[in-house]
Amino acid sequence: MDRMIHVALNSLQNLRLDQRINAQNLANMNVAGFRKDMPASRSSTFLGNMEQFESRYFVTASDKMEFSREEGLVRRTEGKLDFALRGPGYFFIDPKTGMPPALSRRGDFSISSSGELVDGAGNFMLDNNQNRIKLPESREVMIDESGTIFVEPLGSPEGTRQQVGILGTTLAENVDLLKGIDGNIRGADGNLPIADQQAQIVQGSLEGSNVDSLEALLKNIEGQRTFELNVKFISQAKDLDEATTRIMRLPGS
Repeated sequence: MDRMIHVALNSLQNLRLDQRINAQNLANMNVAGFRKDMPASRSSTFLGNMEQFESRYFVTASDKMEFSREEGLVRRTEGKLDFALRGPGYFFIDPKTGMPPALSRRGDFSISSSGELVDGAGNFMLDNNQNRIKLPESREVMIDESGTIFVEPLGSPEGTRQQVGILGTTLAENVDLLKGIDGNIRGADGNLPIADQQAQIVQGSLEGSNVDSLEALLKNIEGQRTFELNVKFISQAKDLDEATTRIMRLPGS
């Protein structure tokens, strides 16, 4: 019974992690540029018990938060501060939480009260030197494919363009990227790749999340069924143990 319950509880522990990841994906399916979290990679090991035979088998989950790099659906919005990346690539952000700079695909930009360019989550957008981008008062903001930022200053003749900075982007080629504990993307070593300005920016479009809602819902149903099977397995282990005890009783006891 002990070993059977051990197997079931180990399965439930890993199932709980998978369900948490799936719930996170479902909660962010409408967030622009969100990259879905992938199921945790797993390995197996044995439990050593005071130099006895290692009979307890464990499945352990990795603590590396991997994500899907698949591109989300890009739709045309005509929004003046909506931007999407065509193909691979990332923007640089300075998280509003105070965590270290990170990468993002989120392109629903706005201008803060202090004139800084921020995304829909309030994170500060960074230039190619990883400095926050502050824009002067203007009638319009334009960013070309390479990331060069132009504005039409207030009080200037219509059609006047003034370059005010460069929106930092990177393809992050050959870089192992993971999500941090804050949900933002960084290099596996905690560092960021250089701003190579190779990603292509499209103004007036917005990339959605790459979460497949149907896939996530099916995983949720599958997880519920697996949970029920494990609970049933524990119950059957209890019944088997009780039956074994009855058989081993001496007659008349």
